[in-house]
Order: sequence, then structure tokens, then C-alpha cells
Amino acid sequence: MIIKTYKSIHNKYLNFFKFFFFLRYVFVIFLISIIFFLSIPKFFDYKKKYEIVKNHLIKSYDLEIIEYSEIEFNIFPMPNLSIKNVNSKIADKIIDLKTANINIFLNPRNLYNYKNLDSKRIILETSEISLDIKKINELINYVKKLKKEISIQNLDLTLTREKDSLLKIQNTNFYNYGYKKDHFSGRIFGKFFKASFENNHFLNFKLLKTGIEANIKFNKKNSSFIQGVSKIKILNSLFKFDFKLNDSELIISNSNFRNQDLSISLDSNIAYSPFFNSSSTINIINFDKDLIGKIKLEKIYSYREIFKKLNSKININYDNKKLFKDIIDNYNFSLDLTYGRLFFSNKFIITGGEIECSGDSIIIDQYPRLNFSCKLELENKKRLLRKFYINQKIENDSLNLISEGSLNIINNRINFKTIKVDNKNYTNEEDLEYFKIKFEEILLDEGLLRIFNKDKIKNFLLEII
Repeated sequence: MIIKTYKSIHNKYLNFFKFFFFLRYVFVIFLISIIFFLSIPKFFDYKKKYEIVKNHLIKSYDLEIIEYSEIEFNIFPMPNLSIKNVNSKIADKIIDLKTANINIFLNPRNLYNYKNLDSKRIILETSEISLDIKKINELINYVKKLKKEISIQNLDLTLTREKDSLLKIQNTNFYNYGYKKDHFSGRIFGKFFKASFENNHFLNFKLLKTGIEANIKFNKKNSSFIQGVSKIKILNSLFKFDFKLNDSELIISNSNFRNQDLSISLDSNIAYSPFFNSSSTINIINFDKDLIGKIKLEKIYSYREIFKKLNSKININYDNKKLFKDIIDNYNFSLDLTYGRLFFSNKFIITGGEIECSGDSIIIDQYPRLNFSCKLELENKKRLLRKFYINQKIENDSLNLISEGSLNIINNRINFKTIKVDNKNYTNEEDLEYFKIKFEEILLDEGLLRIFNKDKIKNFLLEII
């Protein structure tokens, strides 16, 4: 009975097993055919097909190969042509691009027929671009206009001005397809960043582990310039501004910067072609009085080599609109920095009068000195002294004071050439030495930027009046 049952099952499934084992051979034949199909192109001479490949890259990717070392066919991970050590031009031959390897991923129908070459995508591996900053618009437009799939891996981008390096963006990766579409990452200032485009109108940027984030909205496209609105967050600080960028300058307007210590508005023009220069107007809305004392002049001075390259004008305004005003009602400061030479002028409207100072300095010197000429005009001395709670018997008359001298910015040492109070001149060494000692002991004991401390000014006034 068992034997009959076994024979029945065997006869029933015999044809199935025969068909299964037949498929095994078909699969082997199919696999061998695929291997041959993919392997045979490995033996082609692709130098003969170079012109076809070159024209395809020009037409589909606006990338023209100038020279290369070799071209070969790879089977894995997908059939592709690999072009080694490529020097090329992109964006209508405007931008030079050096690439260690260009992989062109082929459609299967193009493995044997290159006449109508149509690649799936290309990958640029380990590339370098050195770009004058005035051409940055061309690079951005080139990336935006690409319709074919492209992946850029490990790109080092150096932005220059007249062959001088301004900024390096390293290890950049970018994709315009797949789930990483319009995402890019890399390193800037030694820190890793991530960024992404949304609908070609929004750019989101994040500098990892720094608390720095930026959101940029680009306005309607224009071939001659890029403009939009930016919001930058730096830890607890927020900076919003409109911008307009073209081949020669960056314009910042309608800006607002604020944090717990400072609130300002800013308008700035930064030109970088044919020469670098900038002009900025800063309006202080509100600030913490202790903020000035936190500025480290020594740290700023450590960048003096950069000052040699700057040509900048800055105008700072402050209008005290508080109901209960302090000593300063209004302040205006103008600074002109020209390749290491600094010129300045400022004006304080204070209770009872005003102060005006001007001067210059060569701040790239090892021990820079600030030459100054200052004038104090008071219509009512008593009104000012009341602000410092000085109750000495003083008449409500005016005071005119003029002083000239020089100040060592780093060592906080001052020398007076002359001091004139009303019609009396203090020119002898003994008088000038007295003012010098009191000024250094009371006002400069903690550095130049701490002389605005109210208690220090009060103590100094008590010494000299």
C-alpha cells in the first residue's frame, strides 16, 4: 500500500521536478549570458569612442573634457565608464574643474551601441575648483540648471579674489537626485556642515556642533544677480537681512541683529571687484553697557595681517531714546580703515554739552599708537556732575577743554602733548605727567574699552576738578 502511494506521488510530481531541474540549467545559461554581456565591453578600446563620450558630457552636463589620462569600462557596482585624472571646463567653459575620476553610468542598450549615448547619471569623485568670487553666480546657476542626474563627491572649492584665497569649502558632497536630492555637505572653517535646497528658492544651512543655522529665501531668478532674504541664528543671536549679490558686490539692507546684549540695524555694501572695499552704517537700538568691556582688543589685534587687506568705512550711530536717559544722549562714530591705516572721528552729545574726538593710527605696527585730538564743551558743568552724584559747590558756568596726545592701544599707556582748559594751557611736564598718571591709574587700569565705566569717570573727575 505504501509503495503504491509513493509511486502515485512520484508520478504526479515527476513532471514538476523535471521542469524545476530544467529551470536550473536555464538560470545558469542566463547567468553566463549576463556575465558575457557585461564582460565583453571590458575589452573594447574606448579611446576610439572618446569623442562620442566627450560630446555627450558637453550636451547633457555642460562639461567639456580638456585632457585625461585613461578611460576604462567597469562592471560594478553598475556598468559604467571611468575617466581618470580629468581637467575640464563647466558652465559654458567659464569654470575650471579638476577631477580624479568621472564615472558615467550607462544604460544597458548603450553597452554596445554608443551612437546615441544616454547615461543614467555621472559621479564626480575627488574634485577641485578654484573660483574667483565674482563667478560664484555662474557656479550656482550651473548646478540649478542641470537636468541630468549628477553626484559630486569630495569636492574642494576655493573662492579667490585676484588669485588670493578668501574661503575654502572642503569635502563637499552634492546630489540632484534620489532621497538626497538637492542636499549637500562638507567642511567650512574646519567644521562640518549640512545644507539643502527646497524648490530652488529656499536654502537651509547648519554648521554642526556650533549653534549656527541659516535660512535663505531666494527671490525671482535674475541672470545678473542673486537676491533674497536671509535669517541667521548664532547661538542666542538672530540676524535677519535682505541681500543682493552680483559679480562685483554684496549689498545688505533692511537688517536687524539682536541678542540679550545688543540690538542693531545694519546697511552695508561690500565690493570685491576690481578691489575689495566696504561701507557700512550701523544704528544701535539698544545695548548692554557691559558689552563694550567684554571686547578684547588684544584678540582683534592678533588679526592685524588681515587689516592690511581691508579697505573699509564704518559709521555707527546711537540715539538714546530711553525715558530716563543716562549720560550719553547721542553718539556718532566714523571709522576709515585703509590697508592698515585707521582714521576715526566721534561725537558724544552728553548731559550739559558734547565731546568730539578724532585721530589716526597705524594698527598693523607691533605696538600701535592712537594719535588723538579731543574737545569737551560744556554749557553747564553742574548739570553733568549731578549725573555722577558729585555734590561739590560748582558754578553753573561753561567749560571748554582741549587735549592732544597719543595712546598705546595694547599697553594702555597715554602721553599728553597739550591740555587746554578754557584759556589756561597746561604744557609743562609736571602738569602733563599728573594728568597722565591719573588717567592711567583710574581710567586705563582695566584697558581702553573700560574707560566708559561710570564709576571710573566719576573718580577721575573728582581727582581733577
